Amino acid sequence: MSTFIKDATFTIIPPKKPSAWEQFRDQPCLFLARKLSAWRPANLPELPENPVTIVCISNTYHQRPSIPPGDILIHAGDLTSDGSLAELQITLNWLRAQPHRTKIVVAGSSDRYLDKMKKGGRRWRHGHRERAHWGDIIYLEHQHVTVTARNGRQLRIYGSPYSPMTIPSSAFQYTASDNIWDRIPDNMDILITHTPPYTHLDDLKGCPHLLEQIWRDQPRLHVFGSSLENYGFQFLHYDALQEALERIEAAGGGFFNLLRVVKGLVQSFFRPDIQTKTVLVNACISGGLWHIERQPITVTM
Repeated sequence: MSTFIKDATFTIIPPKKPSAWEQFRDQPCLFLARKLSAWRPANLPELPENPVTIVCISNTYHQRPSIPPGDILIHAGDLTSDGSLAELQITLNWLRAQPHRTKIVVAGSSDRYLDKMKKGGRRWRHGHRERAHWGDIIYLEHQHVTVTARNGRQLRIYGSPYSPMTIPSSAFQYTASDNIWDRIPDNMDILITHTPPYTHLDDLKGCPHLLEQIWRDQPRLHVFGSSLENYGFQFLHYDALQEALERIEAAGGGFFNLLRVVKGLVQSFFRPDIQTKTVLVNACISGGLWHIERQPITVTM
């Protein structure tokens, strides 16, 4: 990206992305594993007769992207940048104005007003969600809900604002030893978390316990945010290739880990019946100074 940000007092030039050669030089096994995994045969399940369209956003802060039409609008946290009730209400007003029949929101690590355990500053001290005007927005805080789409289809949705502890700590955080995800009910169609699962669109800052949970329950759609640099989507198949990719991502490479990826890829060619079971969406609209034109991600399922 060659654009730069400039005003009367300073100029900011985006850092140059490493070339393919530089990526290979620094982490050859991991680079090859990622390239090989792209060869996996595509095997997406057929859409049901009554499909539902879900629009996904997260980490909007002050940004107000154009929201495409859909049945469900999901915001996966970080509605605010300063954590105040005033800024929260501005974002809620924007979401309430959207035409989607169902709007579902979880908080994020910057939304300190909504975390009753955070004392914070004067603007969010002793904050409670009831003081905000939510309108038709469904707010989930480690809770689940069943929603009915316009076509009559019902979807079970679980949402949580929590993410692993950072320094300094922010809102809705837990220590690495805590597994707060084993309380998620079985058979959720959509999972909304602020944190990513470990090794997936997360720069290794996601949660290993959450990754274990989605291996167990395998939701059809998992929407999250938090990791600003990793906007995008992935498909999960829960097979040997996925397990090998997660292993090599966590290790940062390794020749024997690469061999496992090769073996898993070969096996995937002989198992064309294994379909995509989960779509992962990192819906971060904000990507810092370097990614300022991101759009919501739409999933039909």
